[in-house]
Amino acid sequence: MPHVTNTIEINASPEEVWAVLGDLTATRDWLPGVVSASLDGSTRICVMADGTQIHEEISSHSDELRSYRFRHLRTPLPVRDLHGSFTVADDASGSAVVTLETDLDPADPAAAAELTPMIQRAFGQSLVSLRRWIERHERWDSA
Repeated sequence: MPHVTNTIEINASPEEVWAVLGDLTATRDWLPGVVSASLDGSTRICVMADGTQIHEEISSHSDELRSYRFRHLRTPLPVRDLHGSFTVADDASGSAVVTLETDLDPADPAAAAELTPMIQRAFGQSLVSLRRWIERHERWDSA
């Protein structure tokens, strides 16, 4: 199962970053393509601009650790399984470092070499969009 790590430094306190990232329905403000997000128990439902829905099971949500785990239950991506975690940590300079760890099981194992870097780029862009929202209050759709 391929493993992808994306990390970004955000010029804000870890508490400020967690206030956005830990708000599971705030994805509509910073996650590219998401026009609405809601919770149904432990499932986050993100509606994309094209009407597609992504369902994610959220677990281990911890304000104290500033982290949570997710597992895609329904996604348009060609995967059998995609899960991971978000963590917000302190940086030595007082900024926040967000780490997104992702494991994926491609529906077609032969496509792993193509799919893995695509996921890395897309999730990396998601973190850039998160930084833009927190530092400049610019939504993903205003860029």
